[in-house]
Amino acid sequence: MHVRQLLRSVLVLVLSFQLVALGLPTAQGSMIRTDEYAAAEERDERLSRVQDFLAEERVAAQFEAFGVDPEQAAERVAALTDAELAQLDSQLGDLPAGAGVLTVLGILFVVILVLELVGITNIFVAI
Repeated sequence: MHVRQLLRSVLVLVLSFQLVALGLPTAQGSMIRTDEYAAAEERDERLSRVQDFLAEERVAAQFEAFGVDPEQAAERVAALTDAELAQLDSQLGDLPAGAGVLTVLGILFVVILVLELVGITNIFVAI
């Protein structure tokens, strides 16, 4: 009995030491400024509007006519900088309802072409 209690005490001591030595996972938190939060929210809203537009059937069909996979286009839009996304979103907002799809697709094509020329993407392998 006495040996068992001694082993139990040693085991508890060793496990306690390992728990302290390994450390417990800690949560990292910090304060963010209001403008940083607002900018992140604004980007999310813009990205949502642009991706909703890209998800439309007629836009996807036009992308396929250009030989661009609509899913890749959505990934590329998600990778745009805040300024590029704001410009694209503002141009979508300026378009009359149901018109100018080719203009927006042309702009997206130019953005994809610039990303290709800079070497960020590799869409146009046949060229």
